[in-house]
Amino acid sequence: MVDEIKEANGILTLDIGDIIWAKRYKTEEEMRKLKKGHKESPYVIIKKTKTKVVALQCTSNPHNEITWKIPYYPLGRLNYEMHKNSYINCLKVYELNENQYVKTIGKLSSYDLNQLKKHLYILINSGFKTKPKIEKKYLNYKISIGDIIIINNNKYYINNIKKSEYEVYRIKKHIKKCNNILINNTYYSFIFENKERISKKSNYTLIDTFNTGEIEIINQYKIEQLKEKNKKSSSINIGSIVIYNGNMYYVYNIDKDIYNVYQIYSSNISKLGMGDILVKGGVYRTFFATSILKKINLEKNGYSIRRNASKEEIEYNNKIFNLPKEDRIKARKKLTSRLLITDDINALVPMSIVKNENNNKYYLIIDKKDNIIEVVNINDLKDTFYFELEQDNCPFKYYRILSKEDYDRYIMKINELKETLLKFNI
Repeated sequence: MVDEIKEANGILTLDIGDIIWAKRYKTEEEMRKLKKGHKESPYVIIKKTKTKVVALQCTSNPHNEITWKIPYYPLGRLNYEMHKNSYINCLKVYELNENQYVKTIGKLSSYDLNQLKKHLYILINSGFKTKPKIEKKYLNYKISIGDIIIINNNKYYINNIKKSEYEVYRIKKHIKKCNNILINNTYYSFIFENKERISKKSNYTLIDTFNTGEIEIINQYKIEQLKEKNKKSSSINIGSIVIYNGNMYYVYNIDKDIYNVYQIYSSNISKLGMGDILVKGGVYRTFFATSILKKINLEKNGYSIRRNASKEEIEYNNKIFNLPKEDRIKARKKLTSRLLITDDINALVPMSIVKNENNNKYYLIIDKKDNIIEVVNINDLKDTFYFELEQDNCPFKYYRILSKEDYDRYIMKINELKETLLKFNI
């Protein structure tokens, strides 16, 4: 219950977020059309000006035909001392007058008010036919963990929030039945193996949001998926890049029950004190801060191996690791001096065959987003990975363009392989 009941002060003393009991009619004629027991209901104030109060109507029986979760926002009876669970109908917006007001029965928590504003914002920007008539200036929500945003046609799930960036998991564009999760009649397929970072200043749009219960479901699903995916994972060796709990680690030593590692980042992360290491022709950044991963925890929670460094790369990385701190930083990018620099990385596009100057193998570029390319070894389709192109640091040399017919044949084989791997949880 709220500390102060506002019955005597009039409806214009109400605040946004107040939960009130009010009449569902303005005139006697409207009252006669309503069934017994449906003449009053809870309302939530969503907009207030000097002359009017606008509210959303609540119901205890949301329409079953609406299967998309966004039109209704639940209010638990125990949270707000109500007789039964109620649902805010985000599609029904009413201007209330003084005669309709009965009493104040509660106030939305800051969490629920923020979530409600997000629901309304999503509805207004969705393809839903009926939209709430609320100006966006009243929907000044805050992004939080569990939100889904879209940037450049890519969807991201916000897993954590840092000072200047969001930690996110990408959501697959094409949902496959064998690798998804169903939440409120909508399927989602997350890429849990790679945690990405997005600046808070990025130009994004909010398209969905999960509540705390749904976030817990997703977290549990992530643990189960990583466990299942890595049941048959290859063994961890010195030089392996291990993905664990969404972070990347480079293994530089192995003891009986632990792996000695340092956390690494993609080459687009640039912070003071970082140095570079080389793994499978790709450059990664690290602070060389030593840490450990316990084998028992990896087996319990699941992990994956992104790739393994070559013998020469391991030797070089060890030399860098054993240098004094200042020398490690100064050594950055010297390790790639032997790599061939491509004249123009913009020439590296899908359908291109490129030669990796590190291992003299040929790869086909099958996808490209900004400077991130997905390549596959033309002689070993299982050897597929993502690589970030840099103008001054590129191991790939343009070779030739594949014909459309041959390219489509490769894509078909790759998709068949991915389907097989998913089927057998490899």
